[in-house]
Amino acid sequence: MNTETLDETQSLMLDGNAIAGILYDLFSVEMTLAPVECAACGSISAVGRLLAFVESPGYVIRCPDCQGIIMRLAVTPGEIYLDVRGASYLCIPRKDQA
Repeated sequence: MNTETLDETQSLMLDGNAIAGILYDLFSVEMTLAPVECAACGSISAVGRLLAFVESPGYVIRCPDCQGIIMRLAVTPGEIYLDVRGASYLCIPRKDQA
């Protein structure tokens, strides 16, 4: 990847807090501190630390260590699609414990 492409990619990148509202809609709990393990490299990060690319039809969420895709989100008028194949696990806090 050349420097120009890398700069453009970094300018589109936010942290995982950018998807906090969507995840709250799905799980009804605060998710930014929830741990998730990257299936590609085994790194464990809080959701808020992940790299979020939100300038496309859907959201692509990447590992901050290896840049592997951890999750994908797509929001339509009637549904939220969530793909977490890139996570070994996502620990969702219980409502009564949050």
